[in-house]
Amino acid sequence: MPKYKPISTKKYDHRRHIISFKNAINGIRLALDTQPNLRIHFVVLFLVLIASIIFKISVCEYLIILLVSGGVIALELANTAVEAIGDELAGTKYNKLVGVSKDVAAGAVLVMASTAIIIGIVIFLPKVLLMFGAIPQ
Repeated sequence: MPKYKPISTKKYDHRRHIISFKNAINGIRLALDTQPNLRIHFVVLFLVLIASIIFKISVCEYLIILLVSGGVIALELANTAVEAIGDELAGTKYNKLVGVSKDVAAGAVLVMASTAIIIGIVIFLPKVLLMFGAIPQ
């Protein structure tokens, strides 16, 4: 018997969406418990949000930071899913395709995290330099 029931067009059941939301939150908790890199991404996001308040960045800058930070975290979650599936499929044996998929997923996280760092430098470096008087007002 399948785990999921087919979608019925007769009556809307909001409980399915509540269960899906709870499962998604559980997935984030599980990833936070097991993935050190995800915890690092959340700590960095917290520090960047504090810096955003200190430097009084614009709404547009704030939204860009939220967008790229959300992208990093979402990709880290997807990477965790790819790794879990790959590990389950490969078991204790090495599987080249599983290795490739895990490396590519990790590469996606690296690209997004690097993009976030560059955006952070573009947004915050002028403000830091201004604060220390390295550039005139």
